[in-house]
Amino acid sequence: MGRGSLYASFGDKHTVFIKALQEYVRQALIQTHEELDGPAGTAIDRLRAWILAGAGFVLRDGEHFGCMAGKLALEVGDQDTEARDVILGVFAEQQRVLSDCVAAAQRHGDLAPEADGCSIACMILALNRGMDVMAKGGISQATLDAAAEQAFRGLPLIEAYSRRQAG
Repeated sequence: MGRGSLYASFGDKHTVFIKALQEYVRQALIQTHEELDGPAGTAIDRLRAWILAGAGFVLRDGEHFGCMAGKLALEVGDQDTEARDVILGVFAEQQRVLSDCVAAAQRHGDLAPEADGCSIACMILALNRGMDVMAKGGISQATLDAAAEQAFRGLPLIEAYSRRQAG
């Protein structure tokens, strides 16, 4: 598509940028739902997998792009209110999906029922985004994997879950 056709369709560079960001966010949320939605009986396993996957997201990508929303939050989030609103939207929805998964793990008896699920979800999301940045900075896969495992073990897992895993 030529520049004239592109601008005729979207108007200007900023509109193209926002449309690209919105499409990226749409696809990221589909993936988030695919990875975290499911029955309560496997919620803790989905949380663990999501935490561990975040450790290598950038490193498994041959071009090391990382998360577009996370990268743009750092680069333009405080300068472009429209982009910031899209980015805040995806982070809020990912946190909501994570919170739902945490609540399912609590219902199943894998996480302490008194723990604040929203705070746990925010911590997991922050860990995921931070690992993205660290990977782009050159931190090794082994170091990130170890940190992800430690983060998972730091969740308020109940003793029955730990016994099932050991058993």
